[in-house]
Amino acid sequence: MASLGESAYKLAKEAKRTSDLFVSPYNDELIQTICREIRLLHNKAKEIVNYMKSHGSSPDASNMSQVMLYHLAVKRNKRVLFAYHRQRINKLKEISWNVGLQSKFQREIKASLGPTEQKFLDEYADMVNTYKQSFIEIDLGGNGGAGLEPPVDLFIEVRVVRDAGEISTEYGVLNLSKGNQFYVRRTDVESLIKAGYLIHV
Repeated sequence: MASLGESAYKLAKEAKRTSDLFVSPYNDELIQTICREIRLLHNKAKEIVNYMKSHGSSPDASNMSQVMLYHLAVKRNKRVLFAYHRQRINKLKEISWNVGLQSKFQREIKASLGPTEQKFLDEYADMVNTYKQSFIEIDLGGNGGAGLEPPVDLFIEVRVVRDAGEISTEYGVLNLSKGNQFYVRRTDVESLIKAGYLIHV
C-alpha cells in the first residue's frame, strides 16, 4: 500500500490542475485505489477496537492513537473524493447550461465521463431543457445562446487554443486551427469560448 493518504493527495492535485479544463478524464483507477484504502483503514481500526473489547482491556494510548489515525485518514480520503466529484458535477452542470450537448462536443464529453456521470448529465440536461422551454422568450444561454450577461463589445479578438475545424459565420468561413487569432462577432464564437476552444484576447 502507498503511504497513508498518498492516493488522495494525488487526486486532489489532479483536481486542482484540471479545474480549468473543459472536462478532464475520470480517474477511475485512482478512485478505486482510494476506496480500497478507505476499506482497509476502516477494517484495521475495527480490528483494534474489537481486540480491545474482547480482551476487556482499558484503552491504552498506543491503540487509541492508531484508531484515531485510521479514522482521520478515512475522513480525509472521503473529503477528497467528495470534493473531486463535486467539482466534476459542477462542470457537468455548467456544460448543460452554457454549451449544451452539441454534437461537435458530445464525443469529447462522453469519453471523459465516469460510470454514473453520463446518466447524471443526460438527466440534468433534460431538466435544464424542460426549464428553458418555460422561458422561450428569454435567452438563458447554452446551445449557442448568449446567456444573461450583456455583451460589452459586438466584435472581439479571440485566439484559438484547441483545433475546432471550420465554422461558417455571416462574414465568411473561419478556420479554427490552434494559434490563429481572429477579430469576430461575439455571438458567432460565444459557445466556443465557453467550451474552451477559444480565449478572448
